[in-house]
Amino acid sequence: MKTVIIILLLASIIAFSCTNAKIGYFWHITDFHYNPLYSSQGDIRKNCRRLADRGSSRYLRALGKYGDYACDSSLELIESAAKYMRTRHSDNVEFVLWTGDIVTSHYTLSEDDRLNAIRNMTFLLSRTFSSHFVFPVLGDLDPKPSETVTTLWMQWLPLEALETFANGGYYTIEQKQNKLRLVILNTNLFGIREHNTPESSLQWEWLSSVFNKADKANEMIYIIGHTAPGTEYRHGHEMAVGAVEKYIRMVRQHARRIAGQFFGHLHTDTFRIFYDNERPVSWALLAPSVTPHRYPSDASNPGLRLYKFDTHNGKVLDYTQYYLDLKTANRNIESAQWTVEYNVTLYYGLHDITATSLHNLADRIRTGTTHDNSILKRYLRAYKVKFEESENCDSACAHQHYCSITCLDLPAYQQCLDSASSALATAADSAAIETFPLKAAIALTVLAAGVSF
Repeated sequence: MKTVIIILLLASIIAFSCTNAKIGYFWHITDFHYNPLYSSQGDIRKNCRRLADRGSSRYLRALGKYGDYACDSSLELIESAAKYMRTRHSDNVEFVLWTGDIVTSHYTLSEDDRLNAIRNMTFLLSRTFSSHFVFPVLGDLDPKPSETVTTLWMQWLPLEALETFANGGYYTIEQKQNKLRLVILNTNLFGIREHNTPESSLQWEWLSSVFNKADKANEMIYIIGHTAPGTEYRHGHEMAVGAVEKYIRMVRQHARRIAGQFFGHLHTDTFRIFYDNERPVSWALLAPSVTPHRYPSDASNPGLRLYKFDTHNGKVLDYTQYYLDLKTANRNIESAQWTVEYNVTLYYGLHDITATSLHNLADRIRTGTTHDNSILKRYLRAYKVKFEESENCDSACAHQHYCSITCLDLPAYQQCLDSASSALATAADSAAIETFPLKAAIALTVLAAGVSF
C-alpha cells in the first residue's frame, strides 16, 4: 500500500511540474539587407539597381519580384517573410529577436536615407507583431547608437534598456516572472577597430554586472548579438583576438547561467560550441539571413527561424527552420510560398539541444566517411538553406567546418587548420576543395590583428 501511495505522489509531482512548464516560441530574424533600390530590371553588377545605361547584355538576365541570388533583399521579399511569420504560432510567440544588418551596404552613404529605410522596416515589424516585443540588435552595417535610432525602437524597450542602448547599443531585458533575462550585445564593439575604445570597455563592465545580477536573482540568460565569436573560413576572423578570448572566458565562467546564445551575420545556418578544459559547456546557434546574397559571390535561400522553449527557465527545446525557394517563388509571383525546411531535433536526430549534443553532432559532421556522410550532407544542405549549388565537400573540407564550429579563438583555430591541411595533403589524390579563402582569411586576420604564433 505504501508503495502505491509513493508512486501516486511521484506521478502527481511530475504532472504538476509538466503543467507549470509553459511552452513558448520566439522568432529569430536576421540580416534583411533591405535594398530600397532593387528593381526587376536592375543590373546585378550594381546590386540589382536599375541604371539608365545597363551595359553588357550578359548582366541583363530577368530578375525576380522576390529578389535574386546575386543581390540583397527586395521589399517584396521582406514583406512576404513578415506575412508568413504572422501566420505561425501567433498566440504563443513571446518575443522576436531581430539581429541586425537591416539595410544593404550598397544602398547609399546618406545617413538620413539609411535611417529612413530602417524606419520603414521598423514600421513593417510593428504591424507584423503588433502585440509582441521585438528586440533589435545593431549589426555591422547599421548606424551607431544615437537618439534617432533609440527613438525608432523605444516602442519595444523599457526605460533602463533605452538608456544603455542610446549610450552604447546594448541593453538587457528582465523577465522576472520567468527568471529569464535577455542580454543584447553590440558586437561591433568587439571588432578590430573598436575593441580598445572606452565604449567597448564600458560594455564589458556592464556585461559583468548583468551576470552578477543574474547570479543573485537566480536567472537564466540568453545572449543575443549580431556577430558570433570565431572564424568562418569564407569570412575570416572578424572580432579582435583579445575580445574573443575575453568573451570565451566570460562564457566559461557563467556557462551554468547561459541558456542559449543567438547570432546572425554569416548568412549561413551553423552553430558554435564553447569548451572549458575540453568539456562542452555552452553553445551558440547562428541563423541564416533573409537576404539571399552572401558576400562576396555566394548565395543561399532566404530563411526564418522559430524557436520552441520553456518560458520558465529558457531551455531551448527545439527550433523549426523555414525557407523560401527563391527560384520557385519568382516563377509564381502571385505569392511567395515559405515552407518548413527542417525541424532541428528530427533533422539531426538530437535528443536535446545542449552543448554536449551539439558537440557530438560536430563530431559526426567531421568523421563522416565516404560511405556514411549523411550527416555532413544534411549539414551542408542546411548551411546554404537548400540552395541548389551545394559544395563538393570531402573529409578535409568537413574538418574545416568542424574547426569553425569548435575552435573559436584564433590560436586554436589555426592549430585546427594545420590539422585540416595535413588531412588534405594525405588525401591529395581525392577531390580538391577551396582552401585559399580559408588560409588567406586567417593570414590577413593575423596581420591585421598584429598576432604572432
